[in-house]
Amino acid sequence: MEVRVSVPLRDFYMGAEHEFQIEKQQICEECEGSGSADGEVDTCGKCGGRGMVVQKHMLAPGIFQQVQMGCDQCGGKGQTIRRPCKVCGGSRVMRKTTTHVLSVEKGMPKGQRLTYENEADESPDWVAGDLVVVLGEKEAELESEDPHRTDGTFFRRKGRDLFWKEVLSLREAWLGAWTRNLTHLDGHTIHLSRPRGETVQPGQVEVVKGEGMPVWLGEAEHVEVDTYGALVVEYVVVLPDQMEGGMEKEVWALWEKWRKKRGVDLGRDAGRPAAAGHGEL
Repeated sequence: MEVRVSVPLRDFYMGAEHEFQIEKQQICEECEGSGSADGEVDTCGKCGGRGMVVQKHMLAPGIFQQVQMGCDQCGGKGQTIRRPCKVCGGSRVMRKTTTHVLSVEKGMPKGQRLTYENEADESPDWVAGDLVVVLGEKEAELESEDPHRTDGTFFRRKGRDLFWKEVLSLREAWLGAWTRNLTHLDGHTIHLSRPRGETVQPGQVEVVKGEGMPVWLGEAEHVEVDTYGALVVEYVVVLPDQMEGGMEKEVWALWEKWRKKRGVDLGRDAGRPAAAGHGEL
């Protein structure tokens, strides 16, 4: 028996315990799996307790075929009940909801399979199998009222590393002199910044070591306690849709001034032919 239980990324990072419920088949407690209200069970008189009967069919004159099939009087159980249990109706089992505790360890990977022995469907006719819980990650929701929601709630996980996209304005990416404080999953702060004059290219990636996921102790041998992966930050630069007339003229004039002094002609430096004008038709 297999079920899937999803928990937020924060629980994978810090470790947590959750209660979850499943509905499964259980042996009736009232009759203890006998199906009888008074505990008396009789041997089926039609099959003699075998649960199977043999019937003979005539295929043609003098030609017969014997077929073995389940007894229709006892339902193949080999026993009959005079006074069925009032709780299970003589079926010996019933559907019930059970509660289990799920322990999520720090750094445990998504898709991890946790086994609960003999917690699957029960029956008087067999030993209960195992309940297997597949651990999944719950998607973060923007509109949820989670008191623990932080920047880290929206991190994306890949193995030991966490991923985040930080948005910068054109001024910040071009001129620097900015600071960002990210709140991690456990509440501590990660500082991102650039001094004045240091640029950031669109799509540039910064790796912050030790700010990723904790390494699960059950993942590999000889893993040191409190070993963490990295936080990978990708910078996204947002350009303005348009500029005011006065600002556009000032920026253009400044750009042209420095372009003439130290500018680079990418087309010329790449060996491409100069753009030619089109004649009038």
